Amino acid sequence: MAGMVSLLFKYIVFGPFQDDIKDLNKNFKTLNDNLREIRISVAELDKRVDEHDRRLDRHHERIKDLQNKVWGGN
Repeated sequence: MAGMVSLLFKYIVFGPFQDDIKDLNKNFKTLNDNLREIRISVAELDKRVDEHDRRLDRHHERIKDLQNKVWGGN
């Protein structure tokens, strides 16, 4: 008897929520996929920023060298 009540409770109370739970799981999967793509994009942007930072350092050194040549150094 308790098993019957349990099954009825499961299907009557939780039955209507099954589609909502499936939709929620699908949305979580989509969010996780999007987060993974964002992390990859951020990692790629970090690499680009690092490269630009190195290039900026090289340009700064070249400008200092040119200034030293033009103005005779410090």
